[in-house]
Amino acid sequence: MSSVSSHLMRRGTELAAAHLRGPANNPNTSEPHGGLVALFAITGVVLALMFCAVEYTYGMLIATLAAVEDTNPDIYVRIASEPDPIKPTDEEEPQLGAATPLKPITSKLRTTVKHLRSRAGFWSRFRGIGMFVAYSAARGFLSSFVPIPTTFYLGQFFVHSILSVLLATWQMAWVHIVISEPSPKRFYQRIPSYKSWIKIAPAAAVENILTAAAFFIPMSIANFAGWLDFSNDKEVPNMVALFRFMGVSVIPAILAFLISIPARVVFVRVAASMLPEEDETIVPFDRSFGGKVNPAITGGSGKIGIVDAWTTFDWAARVRYAKVLGKTFAIEVALGVFAALVLGGQLVLMMKTAKPVKDDSPAF
Repeated sequence: MSSVSSHLMRRGTELAAAHLRGPANNPNTSEPHGGLVALFAITGVVLALMFCAVEYTYGMLIATLAAVEDTNPDIYVRIASEPDPIKPTDEEEPQLGAATPLKPITSKLRTTVKHLRSRAGFWSRFRGIGMFVAYSAARGFLSSFVPIPTTFYLGQFFVHSILSVLLATWQMAWVHIVISEPSPKRFYQRIPSYKSWIKIAPAAAVENILTAAAFFIPMSIANFAGWLDFSNDKEVPNMVALFRFMGVSVIPAILAFLISIPARVVFVRVAASMLPEEDETIVPFDRSFGGKVNPAITGGSGKIGIVDAWTTFDWAARVRYAKVLGKTFAIEVALGVFAALVLGGQLVLMMKTAKPVKDDSPAF
């Protein structure tokens, strides 16, 4: 899904930048106040970082934990909390045989963040960020060797799909970092070998190719039909072109998001089944996935199959995973509305306080 969002951001930025540049040689131009422009830019950067933090912590990290956590594990991992000085404690009371059944850690966003903080420190909500940045940088570097225009959607589909599959072990390393206890190893030391790539590549192909196809193929059809071609229509303002592009891309983006949900679960669970034995998990989950994983030491594949990765994902876990995505979407919508109000207000203030640009060119 990252390939879809990155393409939307790139194309939207291109159209927005064209709108801000405005038509050349326009005598009725005005110049906004420099301080307001700087404030607008700083506010935009801060809001973008907030949006990225929400998406990474809740939409990616916690969603990954929800995709692998057992609904009814044999041993629960209690969330560390401060003892209540008023409530009497009994040291001989067993901790696991509680009268009320404990809920999974990922049943709530707050409890998940609290659990991560108790096990991995304050910055645990951004654990794996080094591996994620390295993966994104590697994709950007490799894609620079294949300069395909953003309007060539069929080419974008092949580039994004091939690069995602080639870097499948980098994605798997991110999953391993997220679902395991803190490790003294550097993030690049946790990238598996080529033998692991052969095992994880099919799951990476299922996730990335299906998701990219759900977005780029409909966009390619829309572009072929002329719904996105504004190059020959000089009367269409750049901002109108931006809104048209966003309007046409809504349905493909929603389709790609819906397909990415089960596809992402399959990849995460296949990657989790290949977690090294020396790495302890940060949330309880069955490494054997109900006996579906045959260890490599006994001649098995050492991983779960693509179909079994989904069938072993019980209904309660699916509901819990969907709730994480739904809550993340609600937070992002609220943040988007807030950003629109703040940036819109600053933009109106910039337009009202803008001063006309004097034409210093000599008259003939």
